[in-house]
Amino acid sequence: MGMTMSDLAVHLDVSVVFISDVERGNRHPFTAERIIKACAFLEIDPEPLLLAAAKTRGAFELDAKRVSGKAREVGAALMRGWKDLNDEDLEKIGSVVRRREGNE
Repeated sequence: MGMTMSDLAVHLDVSVVFISDVERGNRHPFTAERIIKACAFLEIDPEPLLLAAAKTRGAFELDAKRVSGKAREVGAALMRGWKDLNDEDLEKIGSVVRRREGNE
């Protein structure tokens, strides 16, 4: 299926110029939600784009609006302790998330 930048712009409810500006680095990367939506539309894995966006911003983005209080609590704890987690801890967290996504 041949998709155009215009098709993607309509799907994301943005202009082609907006997408082009993001692509050229003239605007900040898309939000995580928009990256995931674009990748679903394009049928590609969002992880490389989410990682690139986080690297550009210098931070990861968590949506704290549409989750439970427990999820916000865990997200806040993860933010506080992020720098102190070792690879083994991170692999355990990653394993839980991948299992929930059905990727393991």
